Amino acid sequence: MEEDRRREVMDALGERTRYEIVAALLKKELTGDEIASAVSRSRSTVESHLSMLLRLGLISREMRDRVYYYRATPLVAQYLGGTPAIESQPPIMGRSESKGPRYLWAVFSAVAGSSYFVINQYVYPFHIFGMGIIFGIVAAILFRSFRDVLKATVATSFVISFLAYLVLFGSSPMAFFASFAISLVYIAIGLAVWLLIRSFSRSISRIRG
Repeated sequence: MEEDRRREVMDALGERTRYEIVAALLKKELTGDEIASAVSRSRSTVESHLSMLLRLGLISREMRDRVYYYRATPLVAQYLGGTPAIESQPPIMGRSESKGPRYLWAVFSAVAGSSYFVINQYVYPFHIFGMGIIFGIVAAILFRSFRDVLKATVATSFVISFLAYLVLFGSSPMAFFASFAISLVYIAIGLAVWLLIRSFSRSISRIRG
């Protein structure tokens, strides 16, 4: 019986995708979406492999904040070596979880703010309400951290207001602060859009998980 189980485990780990999944989980715990990204597979493909790995006891999972987090079990170390990330802690609220560089929010803000100002001023009048919605959608693709999106919201509003101050308002500080306040209100719509998209994504992950 033990030999049959050992053979089944080795056959499971002999498949490339399952091997890549447990190798990634040996480093740290991940959500289903993060695993799919790490192994460059679709979420549906990863789900079937996760089910087998769970059945064999090679990985375990825990739900936190309505999202499943997967980790390698000590059994994996017996076959692949390494130390499972069993002691991994839940993500700390506000810690950067961006998919890109640490200061991606700053680059995003500069590009978003300046692009909106140029398009609105020189190409086509584009209401900042629409900019807020687009901001939220793109931010949902780029960021997982609420803190990063919050910083991007403030920074984007500042960029828009600063450019307007230089080009349109001359030396009127009051006009700058008024523009900043208005921009912040509308860009904050993007923050709400980001929250809705993230909430929907987590709900889907919970259903699939």
